[in-house]
Amino acid sequence: MTNSFMNKVAAERSVLSVVNARTTGKRQLTGLSSAAIELWCRKIGTEVTKDVVEPLISLADLCQRLSDRSHETFQPLDPLLATKIESSLCILRTAVARMP
Repeated sequence: MTNSFMNKVAAERSVLSVVNARTTGKRQLTGLSSAAIELWCRKIGTEVTKDVVEPLISLADLCQRLSDRSHETFQPLDPLLATKIESSLCILRTAVARMP
């Protein structure tokens, strides 16, 4: 994909699918805003740990960077940012897999 907005959407969907594979219905994460993550943490309660929340917040920040560059909407995704997103997704997958 060369459109950074589309990259953002794809990255956000990847993050949501990792988290929501372990939750159902109203307990699913609905977005990557700080408010959505905070609400999800309250719904999940003690099931969610710092090991899940920290990479989740990091990924939310990385995804936000993809859309903060409105003047670069049609520029390719920075390879370093893509690598960082993929690395953070691996960390999140591992942490989510350990959730009860």
